[in-house]
Amino acid sequence: MLTIVMFALSTTVCAQLNVQQDSDRVVASTEDIHFYTSEWEGERYEDGRPLVSQDLIDRLGNLKVEDVWQFLNERGYTNQFEGNWKAIFDDRPIVGRVLTAEFSPSRPDIEERLTQQGIEAGHIGPMNSWPIDMLHEGDVYVADNFGKIEQGTLIGGNLGNSIYSKSQRGVIFDGSIRDVEELKRIDGFNALSRGWSPTFLEGVMLAGINVPIQIGSVTVFPGDVVLAKEIGAVFVPPHLVEEVVVTAEIVSLRDAFAQQRVREGAYTTGQVDQRWSQEMEDDFLEWIQEGSRIDRLPVSIDVMQEYLQQRTW
Repeated sequence: MLTIVMFALSTTVCAQLNVQQDSDRVVASTEDIHFYTSEWEGERYEDGRPLVSQDLIDRLGNLKVEDVWQFLNERGYTNQFEGNWKAIFDDRPIVGRVLTAEFSPSRPDIEERLTQQGIEAGHIGPMNSWPIDMLHEGDVYVADNFGKIEQGTLIGGNLGNSIYSKSQRGVIFDGSIRDVEELKRIDGFNALSRGWSPTFLEGVMLAGINVPIQIGSVTVFPGDVVLAKEIGAVFVPPHLVEEVVVTAEIVSLRDAFAQQRVREGAYTTGQVDQRWSQEMEDDFLEWIQEGSRIDRLPVSIDVMQEYLQQRTW
């Protein structure tokens, strides 16, 4: 009897969840997100997005965009960088796990139905606040607003404060923002957008949350990890973050070694800009173990040697 009751309850709950999921056509299903991120093997958020470790994200934030781009480009990911942004602060990086939102030019019949279904699914307030309500700490809100500037302002001061209180991160919008003076006063916040405008958001509707979006020349997926600095933003597939970080950290060390040796006259620029000889590789390994330098290595000497053996630099 207990088994029958439990089965009935389970069936009822599943039916309710299916109804709720069917009624929320704006938010991508966890099954869709798993499909987009099928190469990720680690932990995930409840919404399905990969939960890349905070340690890796912090280390990614210390890297150059150029080094991250180079790794991805060599792996065949040739459309991961987008520049030409207007930043509130040029010297304040944005790095974190991506939550995506897609906005489209409004169409009254569709917008009305999406709004009603969103309310039934539990969303509160205007549509441009729905993605913000889903943010976790460490998330970067990335939105495609088809480059709209006038009446394309996805956030102002109030929503900016809400975003930062939830995520402790900034935003990247292929659209615009308003209330820049207020946003500048949020300690730690930053925003990359296509422009600034005093206008209100009008003529757009929310088409999807945690769906694939296009940001300039990049297709961005929910769960990607973004590194944005003055040069622009590079988007890293979650399953590649660890390898990107370790490789770029080693590249940074090799650059520091090469620049020092060139200044000392030990090698020429021609020597360090081509594949290194075994003598130079041995010199590099000795260099990283000198004094306190080895204590400040971002990766162990064993990991570094393993990577050096596997890669062609």
